[in-house]
Amino acid sequence: MNAWLSSIVVALFAWLPAFAQAADFPTQAVRIVVPFAPGGGTDLAARAIAERLTASLGKPVLVENRPGGNSVIASRIVATAPADGHTLLLTTDIHAINAAYAPQLPYDSLKDFGFVAQLTTSPLMLVAHPSTGIRTVADLVRQAKAAPGRLSFASLGPSSPHYLGFEWFERMAGIDVIDVPYKGGGQALADTLGGQVDLSLVVAGNGIRQARAGKLLAVAVTSPRRTSIAPDVPTIAESGYPEFALVNWYAILAPAGTPTAIVERLNVEIGRALRDPGVVERLAGAGLEPATGSPAELEALVRRDIDKYRRIIALTGAKLE
Repeated sequence: MNAWLSSIVVALFAWLPAFAQAADFPTQAVRIVVPFAPGGGTDLAARAIAERLTASLGKPVLVENRPGGNSVIASRIVATAPADGHTLLLTTDIHAINAAYAPQLPYDSLKDFGFVAQLTTSPLMLVAHPSTGIRTVADLVRQAKAAPGRLSFASLGPSSPHYLGFEWFERMAGIDVIDVPYKGGGQALADTLGGQVDLSLVVAGNGIRQARAGKLLAVAVTSPRRTSIAPDVPTIAESGYPEFALVNWYAILAPAGTPTAIVERLNVEIGRALRDPGVVERLAGAGLEPATGSPAELEALVRRDIDKYRRIIALTGAKLE
């Protein structure tokens, strides 16, 4: 046997165990750990995907809600789980924000995870109470500069993209808006609807529904391009701040060391689930758009967002409470 043929045989036998692992996977129920309580967007996305994966993988795929610790509790559970593909994490851009703040996390946000698949993407929408008359970014900047500290913004705290995004915009525009902290997006939206606060950043799907009902004014979206959910609403970037871009995302991670063949199979099956009309409809109901891509593309996204949020934190001086 010549050297060339020998190398082919060696490579084949090295590949067979990984192929067998993927073919046999899963050997038991798969759990998707969600860092937030039932009823929110992450829970809805996890359950929609879990139903399709149960059918395609042939084993139950269960959703386990483990809220608390700003997603750290759930993330640690998955980071320390066996790297066999049976324990997955559904996380959001909070994974990148936690890493950007560089607290003493009980795991490494990059090294301790395998990147499986992005699930969704969703810009945030800047909305204003109708009484403000703020219909454009220019209106907002003009009012804020005319009366610094008069306008108010419903904030979800320093660990949220809502807070960091608006703080970043304030620095770009050179304005001063009062930050009103809330523990949850529901109450922040309710108070914006009631006029207790003037402005808020909300999931674009929720924002456009309220705007079309005449209850809020849709000012701009945070994505680099307009969203199909609200194609008539301009971006902050096109409104005079071309460097501004911020997108909320959901993704599936696994423990580091999960075999590549299993990660790739999960990526393929999740991609199929995200093309299912029923899943698309359920996600749309929460203002979420499916987003597919390779594990490498997801890892690149997370790395970019960690770098972006580090720059925003340094610029704004934001600190965790």
